Amino acid sequence: MNSKDPLPTIALLGAATIGGTLLGAAIGVVWAIVGGLGGLATALLILVYRVRPVVAVPVAISTAIGAYVGGTIIGVLCEPEGCPAFQAFGAFATGLGALVGVGLVVALATRSFDEFREAAAQQSSDEKPPDTGTASD
Repeated sequence: MNSKDPLPTIALLGAATIGGTLLGAAIGVVWAIVGGLGGLATALLILVYRVRPVVAVPVAISTAIGAYVGGTIIGVLCEPEGCPAFQAFGAFATGLGALVGVGLVVALATRSFDEFREAAAQQSSDEKPPDTGTASD
């Protein structure tokens, strides 16, 4: 990406925001706003902090799913009157739990794969046979 050309950056931010908004709109108006903000936040993480998309996207999706499940469970428990404040807290709490949990698993798995690739590259570059014999006195 060329640093002098802001078009790819703007396109990525716009696409992520629109994608999140459309996914959220399938559930409801409030979730459309949450989805748009989530898509924008994910794109900013990728662009500004250089988080790999293979890490950022699954974590963002799982956070959204966790928030939706938590809010829905509280909403079902509060039927028929509803309790939006408790729903919002439940959505926030379960979304945060999903963010931390899935974030740790994805980050550790990605790091494990990176370490494996580094070890394989180092092994293939050394090319000398391993020392299998024992030292004799």
